[in-house]
Amino acid sequence: MPNRFLFFALATSLVFASCAGTRRFGRTLQKNVQNSPVFSHSLTGFTLFDPEKGKTIADVNGDHYFTPASNTKILTLYTCLKILGDSVPGMIWVQDEKSTGFAPIGDPTFLHPRFQAWQQIFHDIKSASPEQDIHVADILKDDITPLGPGWAWDDLNYDYSAERTFFPMYGNVKRVFAVTGDSVDVEPSYWRPNLIETGFIHADSLSCFQQQDDNSIWYDATVPVRAGYEDWLPVRGANKYLQALLEDTLGRHVTWGGDYERVGGRTFPVRYSCPVDTVYRRIMYQSDNFIAEQMLLVASGKHSGFYLLNQDSVINWMLDNALSDLPQRPRWVDGSGLSRYNLASPRDFVQVLMKLWREQPHERLFSLFPAGGVSGTLSGWYRGENGKPYVFAKSGSMSGVQCLSGYMLTKRNKVLIFSFMHNNFVGSGKPWKEEMSRMLGYIRDHY
Repeated sequence: MPNRFLFFALATSLVFASCAGTRRFGRTLQKNVQNSPVFSHSLTGFTLFDPEKGKTIADVNGDHYFTPASNTKILTLYTCLKILGDSVPGMIWVQDEKSTGFAPIGDPTFLHPRFQAWQQIFHDIKSASPEQDIHVADILKDDITPLGPGWAWDDLNYDYSAERTFFPMYGNVKRVFAVTGDSVDVEPSYWRPNLIETGFIHADSLSCFQQQDDNSIWYDATVPVRAGYEDWLPVRGANKYLQALLEDTLGRHVTWGGDYERVGGRTFPVRYSCPVDTVYRRIMYQSDNFIAEQMLLVASGKHSGFYLLNQDSVINWMLDNALSDLPQRPRWVDGSGLSRYNLASPRDFVQVLMKLWREQPHERLFSLFPAGGVSGTLSGWYRGENGKPYVFAKSGSMSGVQCLSGYMLTKRNKVLIFSFMHNNFVGSGKPWKEEMSRMLGYIRDHY
């Protein structure tokens, strides 16, 4: 009996000592965040959570709303993981002796240059015999604006602001690149007549420019073309060119529109295009806005039974159901985070990351987030010792915004969930990244 009592007393004292140590660490960390000479020049929010203990370790303005920038993609990832299976729905498909017909459902990988290995649907369309009619149904209900709410006009000439559409092709961008000799070319070749030589840019190196809502591509012909040059420009008014672009790619006529019941009704199957994790890594590693926007549309289509493509519908459904318990209901308006209308709190992101931690295999989850010092947007930051990453997180940045939310490993092999959100500063975000790196290193070494 005395031995049992002694063991119980010792165990109890160790638990209390551990709790007291955690509280002291949390208080110290909060003071470090609050007194940071860098963070004092911004509105800063920070939440650190221990998923094993189910406790918040530190919290500074964790219930405040912030512009999350590309941290919004964490919400998109969670939505896609909840709704989609292991492959991306590509087309509603029907094929018979007379026609090859399909209805597009938002798949961003169709003819996308980053997904060349996953083009079986296109190859099946291209292999249709000359006697068969190629028929595209375009009457799937959709309410897709080409640009998201609150997207900046200044971004419209850049590929990271590519338009959204029910039938994206080639990523809705044009690639301008150097060819043999002092000349440039463009892919897809449909846009080749739009290349215009000019001397107006006066740049030190070749660069391209296009007017908003004008797909003519101007380049400075007075500047020598350097080897390896390439530039990416968004297609403006993408929906207007879909039929012509597809016909040019296939080299044959395509029938556009028609009876949805004939081409894509309830009885017809869905063809799948690409493993979802391949696409998710593109969203999370390269922070690809276009892919994020389209995948949220794809998720809305799957959720509606492939009758409606509408981001607002699936966003509202998620907020009312799977995300109804978030501490602060986010204002969530797009899939990528390009919009400054998006608002969420550090506690919100910690809660979503905790849901992912509970619902997904941990190995898979870590593979979907960029690893500090190794991959994606974190390849140059948050480097671990001896090349071993300890931060797996999604960054988010725009002018006056620097965010980082995800998972980290401590030297004691503890997994922690964190969210740093910084808004309303002027100048480069580099000092904020350096300060977050210092803070995360401190947590890694001392918790």
